[in-house]
Amino acid sequence: PGLAINWNPVRETWTNLGHARRNRAVFNSVLGISWLWFFGSIFLATFTGFARETLGGDQGVVTLLLAVFSIGIGVGSLLCERLSGHKVEIGLVPFGSIGMTLFAVDLWLACRGLMPAGLAGPGAFLADRANWRVMADLFLLAMFAGFYSVPLYALIQSRCEPSHRARIIAANNILNALFVVVASLMAAALLHSGLSLPQLYLAVGLLNAAVAVYIYTLV
Repeated sequence: PGLAINWNPVRETWTNLGHARRNRAVFNSVLGISWLWFFGSIFLATFTGFARETLGGDQGVVTLLLAVFSIGIGVGSLLCERLSGHKVEIGLVPFGSIGMTLFAVDLWLACRGLMPAGLAGPGAFLADRANWRVMADLFLLAMFAGFYSVPLYALIQSRCEPSHRARIIAANNILNALFVVVASLMAAALLHSGLSLPQLYLAVGLLNAAVAVYIYTLV
């Protein structure tokens, strides 16, 4: 009831980030979730180009890839609840990050040698067995992202002060958006330098490996 709202967005943003930084575990979780947005936004933003240029798929194939990715995240989140024994199990975070790297690298390997001719619809796309490996990689990458993200979101809500919970969630959203912008700039620079989309996924997967090592030092 006594909360005074500051209508200066820049100052209030900085204040909210300060609230999050007071608790090291909470702030590390915020950074970890922001990294997931960095990682995932690169895949989601490039699915159209990836489907057309690398896989030779039309808009229906783009929708199929998005569906596979979305279902993977949902399955990973539900499995996380089972594997955690109904408690906040932060040990699943490094496990999830390892899977994200492995299947991002395998996605690059699965795309090597693909030479699409024209744009195929979902039916023709699924008829080519080489494309099933690509879909499996996307599904498993997203599933492990579910393992990675759910404990971090749960830890933020369980460890922060109840009086500041909404403001810390706001700070999390602000950092998420910042990481997405940085990811877009990095992806644009790497693609402009000559990397293909599968090579971009490889680069992001290797970056994620470095983040996984850092997470191991924290958990």
